[in-house]
Amino acid sequence: MPNAQTTSPTAALTERLEALAGARRALLAALDGIEQAQFVRRPDAPDEHAARWSVREVLWHVADSERCWREWAEAALRGAAITRFEGRRRPAELNRPPHLLEALEEQRASTLALLGSLGDEANLDAVHASPSREMSILDMLDHLTNHDRDHAAQVTVLRALPPQEEC
Repeated sequence: MPNAQTTSPTAALTERLEALAGARRALLAALDGIEQAQFVRRPDAPDEHAARWSVREVLWHVADSERCWREWAEAALRGAAITRFEGRRRPAELNRPPHLLEALEEQRASTLALLGSLGDEANLDAVHASPSREMSILDMLDHLTNHDRDHAAQVTVLRALPPQEEC
């Protein structure tokens, strides 16, 4: 990726938005045609992150994480600090693939609206404290891109699990 200092803020943002959209397409492609049984199936053994999440839990994590990072970006742009994320529990009504896909879309639309509202004077390279490390708004977009890609791969693995035997 080009050095943000040698790339105009508009070009750097455009580049990241394109990567972000591509990663989201990969995540959505991994979900294409998912059935409810695959959606709620948890692996029998933890994955490399010691997680036993279902696809449903993965998608909620992706949506809620994007909300947390957007709130961090909003605070950072105001000059405020968020040093701890406040995750939310998945509402019970977000129990089926279409509902969680809608939640993903709502979070992404809000993130894009925030970015679209920024004027040319916004310093997207400025580093701010975050719950994990110091980062810029552009770094946050890289993080969201990688997050979608990582979880697209996780969803692909979860969908390949054999059906659970019924007791």
